[in-house]
Amino acid sequence: MSTLCYIRLNEDPDLVKFVHSCEYDLEKAKKCAKDFYWSRDAVPELFSGWDATLPHFQSVFDTVTYAIMPRRTPDNFRVIFNSLKTSDTTNYVIVDITKVTLMVVESIFLTEPTVSGIVIIQDLEKATFSHFVKYVWSLPRKIQVYFEDGVPLKREKVHLINCPGIVDKGLKFMGRMIRKEDRDRMQSYSGDDYSELYKFVPKDCLPSDVGGNLPPLEELHELTVQRLIDFKEVFQKHSPGVKTE
Repeated sequence: MSTLCYIRLNEDPDLVKFVHSCEYDLEKAKKCAKDFYWSRDAVPELFSGWDATLPHFQSVFDTVTYAIMPRRTPDNFRVIFNSLKTSDTTNYVIVDITKVTLMVVESIFLTEPTVSGIVIIQDLEKATFSHFVKYVWSLPRKIQVYFEDGVPLKREKVHLINCPGIVDKGLKFMGRMIRKEDRDRMQSYSGDDYSELYKFVPKDCLPSDVGGNLPPLEELHELTVQRLIDFKEVFQKHSPGVKTE
């Protein structure tokens, strides 16, 4: 780490979170911080109502499984596992789903500022082309700035498992919204052979549903939902620009 970077960190300890996520590249960290705060002003509707007890969030939790794995990988990455509970898109409300995703990521950012980053696993077994269409047409474009460079957590890989044939078509449809470098982070798997996944994420960091040594995904989902409920006051006090009302 450069002397300049060290001085800046001493002057503003909050910079540690951004600098660490950018592997101590001060310029990248400054851009990350800028995009982080800009996004909260640009799309305030996604950073308000962060109260996981609200009825519309219960609808999200009945539609999508969110689970933060309790064990980090050997490289100190936190694993987030998501899966669709149904192929029905009636309650697949992108704004609410995006809010939950933001809350999950923020809960890690606030409590584990020096974690190496996050690894995301998406189970797409129940995905349909309608899910991709809803995502493209409903997600506010400005939030892409946050997801691309404003998340103060390094994203190592996005593993897409149990991919039906429609996934390739769906990803192509989303192509204009995904940068090449982000697309390159994605690794897809078809079928129920998870041996390739284990090369990146060990069984000790995976739920039993995919042959891992952790509890079942639904149990981990319930723990994650309770975590978000408990974080209401934390978000209110420590998340810039976030409103829980």
